[in-house]
Amino acid sequence: MFELKKAILVTNNDRVYDKYKGRLSCVYTESYEDTLIKVRDYVYDRHKLLTHPQASSLKPNQTPYRSVLVYPTYEDNTKDILLIEKCMEVFNSWQNIARTPSNYKENVIEDFKTIDLSVIDNIMDRIV
Repeated sequence: MFELKKAILVTNNDRVYDKYKGRLSCVYTESYEDTLIKVRDYVYDRHKLLTHPQASSLKPNQTPYRSVLVYPTYEDNTKDILLIEKCMEVFNSWQNIARTPSNYKENVIEDFKTIDLSVIDNIMDRIV
């Protein structure tokens, strides 16, 4: 499958970062949008998406957290380029409709972090 040490986890979720920073390369970003931008940079630099940039059933303007795994590749990753570009387009469209609230209560913030963490936890065993 994949070598975990070569994978890169891009996240703006401190719980995801803290859990995985010792197991693989992790990049901490400031926001959901920054995560997408950093992932796009990796994809354009010949990395493939190991997780979907819009995983879970939450709309991009509902959750403030996103974590994405990428992996270096020498294969054609045109599909991943198109996917990340589409995800960024969808994110921006949703932000234009209604921006992600910045005043969630702490328990709601923790719930969103937990959802994002569970998505990454569920994929980790499958990639190695």
